[in-house]
Amino acid sequence: MRVATFMSAVDGAIARIEMPMPTKGGKMKLAWSPVVIHAPTEDEARTKAEDFYASELERLASKEQNIAAGRVKAAISRANGADQ
Repeated sequence: MRVATFMSAVDGAIARIEMPMPTKGGKMKLAWSPVVIHAPTEDEARTKAEDFYASELERLASKEQNIAAGRVKAAISRANGADQ
């Protein structure tokens, strides 16, 4: 992950995040996130971008856990249905 910041004397700062993103083929490549973080200073923009990235990692990990739990539940349901 890489954060790039840009400063404007008029509009404040923005930060962009370059991070691993999935391709249509299922592989991972480095790409710029479509999210743009705005803040008054570059330091604040960088901190907000890093916090956003961490929260996205947590969200994706939770999503994967929910998918795995759903698969286990479905397998149990199928097994119980086959027993009857």
